[in-house]
Amino acid sequence: MPNQKKVAKVEDVVEKLNKAKSAALVQYQGLNAADISALRDQIKQNGGLMEVTKNTLITRALAKFGITLPETLTGPTSIAYCNDDEIAPLKEIDKVNKTKDVTAFKYGIYGKKLLSVDELKIFLSLPSKSDLLARLVGGLVNPLQRLVYAMRYNQTQLVLTLKAIAEKENK
Repeated sequence: MPNQKKVAKVEDVVEKLNKAKSAALVQYQGLNAADISALRDQIKQNGGLMEVTKNTLITRALAKFGITLPETLTGPTSIAYCNDDEIAPLKEIDKVNKTKDVTAFKYGIYGKKLLSVDELKIFLSLPSKSDLLARLVGGLVNPLQRLVYAMRYNQTQLVLTLKAIAEKENK
């Protein structure tokens, strides 16, 4: 008979996967406690959550979620859930991976689809939601700024011409 704590943990993981916009299975071996804590804080600031879970419980939760892993998980594994932005928390993990060269992605999850490491790298190359919104706003504002400048330029030229005519008549 399964342990009730383990069953509850599997249900908790499935619930968090259902709420998350994306997730990743991460091997964090090689990071000390301070680095892991800092990484968790960065992920939390970007609207995510990272928690360590046993591999067997992850496998059971993913099976219940509708995903089958092609191979068994080995080594210490954590799940990074992305709740607000699909990419930003995972980019924080990728930054640590590039600087420390110790964390490694095992798999990614987007929707109900399992992403390989290569697919996850492509996913991470996309701009974040805030970057896309900034580009959109910039694209909308630029034509308006040009219109205002063009209108102001014609008014300025008219005023300067009238001023020059007035000065010429006063002399």
